[in-house]
Amino acid sequence: MIYLLVRMISNTNVIPISSRTREVDSQKLQKLRHDLYKGIPGQKSCNDICRELPKELANSEKNLTQTGDLNLSKKKLTDLSLEKVVQANSPHVFGGSWTFRDPKLSEKNRCNRNFQSSVAILVPIRNRWHQVPVLLYTLIPLLRKQRVCYRIFLIEQADTGPFNRAKLFNVGFMEAADRFEFRCVIFHDVDLVPINDLNPYGCDEQTDKYVVHLGVGLDVRKFRLNYRSLIGGVLKMTNTHFVEVNGYSNLYWDWGQEDDDMEKRLTAKRIPYVHMNSSIARYMTMSHTKQPRRNIRLHLHLLRTSRLRIASDGLTSLKYSVLLVNESAVFTHILVDIRDSELNG
Repeated sequence: MIYLLVRMISNTNVIPISSRTREVDSQKLQKLRHDLYKGIPGQKSCNDICRELPKELANSEKNLTQTGDLNLSKKKLTDLSLEKVVQANSPHVFGGSWTFRDPKLSEKNRCNRNFQSSVAILVPIRNRWHQVPVLLYTLIPLLRKQRVCYRIFLIEQADTGPFNRAKLFNVGFMEAADRFEFRCVIFHDVDLVPINDLNPYGCDEQTDKYVVHLGVGLDVRKFRLNYRSLIGGVLKMTNTHFVEVNGYSNLYWDWGQEDDDMEKRLTAKRIPYVHMNSSIARYMTMSHTKQPRRNIRLHLHLLRTSRLRIASDGLTSLKYSVLLVNESAVFTHILVDIRDSELNG
């Protein structure tokens, strides 16, 4: 898979890392909860990103206006490459980050200001590299139109065993925090392509009060929710809220119920969530091989006992190894080993 990535986009920066097992430091969690995890070596703020970008806006960054419906079709999104995504969305800071530089401000003040809308976008993947260019081709312009300071992280599960999407989200959150200073995080499935640029991806006043479900209207569901407590697909929240619920459960191997578990955590902690209006919270679902749900009985049992495990199952119990960190122009790719048997010896 590493060689596949290099073939897809040649201009990458592989960062040397230690593959030792990592566990989560409680002090780090508390700092993240209170937005105090800052100034870490290797961590970039929006101010840093601003200073690394050209002082003047490129033509591709000018006159970016939101239009609502993007009038996209699956036919339009075929044959996309990462090179095409990079060319269409220049400039960027290596690692997949960008921020707006307001030409109305003086050159001195342009990067010396408080960037409120700093968002880490976490995308869990395995065997889905063909969908990455499709997602980024539409997602990056949306973020730029909304003037979001962002960094995109692809968190890849290295082994071929059962997939654990929720645990990858937890790993992505902790690893992203070491590399980017952000206030909010978006958990984003790779096969959901936004088709309306009014859906708010920024870290705004609404997000300070509520967890925001962005992935409401999917084309395969006729843009309707299957049930009112569904919060899967694309979910936005502050670091404070995510740490307060101890992240996602790490126990959902194979597909299903991990989002329902998160909903129960939010309810138990009395953290309100809202669904964006389906008139703008719209996504095109890219086709993929349907995954078997072999652990449905276990998952339903875990769901019934979800509230009992909030303090003991999640960020505080997370163990993993980072095998590779690879920075490209439009994302940071982090390859991880999350197998329990390997990590626990």
